[in-house]
Amino acid sequence: MSDFKLTAEQKNILAKKLSHLSKASCQSCGGKEWIASENIFEMREFHGGNLVIGGQSAILPVIPVTCKKCGQTIFFNALTLGILNQGKENEQK
Repeated sequence: MSDFKLTAEQKNILAKKLSHLSKASCQSCGGKEWIASENIFEMREFHGGNLVIGGQSAILPVIPVTCKKCGQTIFFNALTLGILNQGKENEQK
């Protein structure tokens, strides 16, 4: 089990913030059903193919949302959505 699974409170925030997706069509196939991940993922800053841990390397916490019909996946910033804040992000690590 991941330490980064969304809590019930975070799932409620996510549902409210992404409620507009119920009206949105997938840009790839026109599908209208979306599935939000229950996990928070990291996107790391690119360093020419080298894995850099720590230092000035940026990490962006994201929540993937996938079109149920074709699989197109879009990412939402967990900080911007209010799912995480800088304090909570550091506490979970």
